[in-house]
Amino acid sequence: MVVKNIIGLTGLIGSGKSLAADYFAQLGVEIIDTDVISHILTSHNGRAIQKIKSKFGSDFITDNQDLNRDKMRNLVFNNMQARKDLEQIIHPLIYEVVEEQIYKSSSCYVIVVVPLLFNSLNYLRFITRSIFIDCKEEIIIKRVIKRSKISLDLLKSILLVQMPREEQIARADDIILNNESMVNLKNQVHSLFLFYNKLYGKAI
Repeated sequence: MVVKNIIGLTGLIGSGKSLAADYFAQLGVEIIDTDVISHILTSHNGRAIQKIKSKFGSDFITDNQDLNRDKMRNLVFNNMQARKDLEQIIHPLIYEVVEEQIYKSSSCYVIVVVPLLFNSLNYLRFITRSIFIDCKEEIIIKRVIKRSKISLDLLKSILLVQMPREEQIARADDIILNNESMVNLKNQVHSLFLFYNKLYGKAI
């Protein structure tokens, strides 16, 4: 493993984390996305499926042996214990894959996308810098409801679980504002890309 500099990228649901990560990837930065890893682990015969079935029952697993995401989402954001039980299954598996990918990397720096970064001591221990994708709550609500078709009540439950914007802004080293156009977001990503290349060495 050559990489020593690990940048954590986070933001509230619907803030644009994945889009910002995609722009960094287009510039040649290596991205490790914990949401992508989680999806793989809970897809057809993924490493988490049997453990989830054992804990929550077969009703939460589809006929294709995928996680029933809608059913699980409705459960865990209305039941704190269920959320903790799911996290105890998923989070160690995700972290194991992240460590594997970091170990295999030969980049000067990588970006790890972690939705609950500032609540995650394991990740905070090894990141050298952090980015928070900031977005106004009213914009987040419009985006998520349009994209995911979830109810406003469920979205508010999800937002309550996440650390408040103000606290994440105070903790982050770098802030990207995503209240405007995709071009504006892309320009901010490019500026940070140039900054990180000077700080850590070129990503490509």
